[in-house]
Amino acid sequence: MPPSRLILPSLLLVVTSLVAAGCNDDGRTLRPARPDQTESVSTTVMPTVAETGGLDLTLPPTIAPTVPPTLAPTAAPTTAPAGFTVTAPWADEFAIDSRYTCDGPDVAPALTWEAAPDGTQEIAVAMTDLDLPGFVHWVMAGIDPMSTGLGEGEVPEFASVGVNSMGRTAYSGPCPPVGETHRYQVTVYLLAQRTELGDGAAGADLLAAVQGSAFMTGQVTGVYSRL
Repeated sequence: MPPSRLILPSLLLVVTSLVAAGCNDDGRTLRPARPDQTESVSTTVMPTVAETGGLDLTLPPTIAPTVPPTLAPTAAPTTAPAGFTVTAPWADEFAIDSRYTCDGPDVAPALTWEAAPDGTQEIAVAMTDLDLPGFVHWVMAGIDPMSTGLGEGEVPEFASVGVNSMGRTAYSGPCPPVGETHRYQVTVYLLAQRTELGDGAAGADLLAAVQGSAFMTGQVTGVYSRL
């Protein structure tokens, strides 16, 4: 028999042996370590779905935690100045006696109020027409912070009086047009700092300075009609 025919069956036998060996190695059998092999070899292999009876044991992908967006800081809530009791010759929301108006002697009313807390730098008073915004009848600042009232027509030492809307550096009482009824508000202001304005300052400017420094206010409102 020629030599080539003897070699061919031998080659087929070798190939068949190699294929069989490959089929027996399914990746789950640890091969013996070679003499020169020193590192550990992991043998953990996840079972297939078929091998676990239909259960999929594949770990879900890692999901990054949801981080809430950073919220912009809110502004602090704004509150109106705390109030205190002011007493005038008329009850709140009642008629003003003509004594304190242009139909009478037109003198500033006597007022009383609660003692100011520590830290008050000065006290101011004002009368405005609620039905004629911006009309100032009376504004006086620089009153001693220890004071708890004013006498009728009193202008305390060191107090400063602004020029009212009638052009007078004084008190000018209610004087609505004939046939009209207006409401007038007397306000006492406790100030956190001094106004530093003297007599003769424009009433609107002095009132703005007073309102800008006030940390506490008290009011009493009166009504006056000219028939």
